Amino acid sequence: MVNPVSVAIVVALLVLALAGMAWSWRRRRRAQRGLALPPVPSGLAASGPAVRGLLVATTFVDRPLDRVVAAGLGFRAPATLTPTASGVLVERAGGDPFLVPAGGDAGTASWALDKGVERDGLTVLAWALQGADGAEVPVESAFRLTPDAQAALLATIRPADQEVPRADS
Repeated sequence: MVNPVSVAIVVALLVLALAGMAWSWRRRRRAQRGLALPPVPSGLAASGPAVRGLLVATTFVDRPLDRVVAAGLGFRAPATLTPTASGVLVERAGGDPFLVPAGGDAGTASWALDKGVERDGLTVLAWALQGADGAEVPVESAFRLTPDAQAALLATIRPADQEVPRADS
């Protein structure tokens, strides 16, 4: 027999949990409202093959558990990564494109925020958002690519004689 008081308690706890999550998300979004994607230069030409994958998460550098929600980066999205002479152009479904400048850190990781995969299963690219005051705010975006796509992308953006740093070592 189902006790109506027990059901009411469970429903109340679920409502409180959902309200807390919504409040937390709004608070995070409000705290990051000054962050924006840097403008993408026009006329970028591909310097290597484009690869398709999933943008898993974007976090602040040195704060791997602090999700960036500004500029629509708070959600996973299918993405196409295209190497160019200026860096890697990231075009994601449902969001504006952004450019990861050439010369930035690129590596691999086994986890990002709420996603754990096999060893070196994520490709991590470091770049920067623009703060409200014009200052750069360093962030890292983790992408889930096939092993072949990951190898092709890292080979295109890293010199062959340079070892790829591990983001989670």
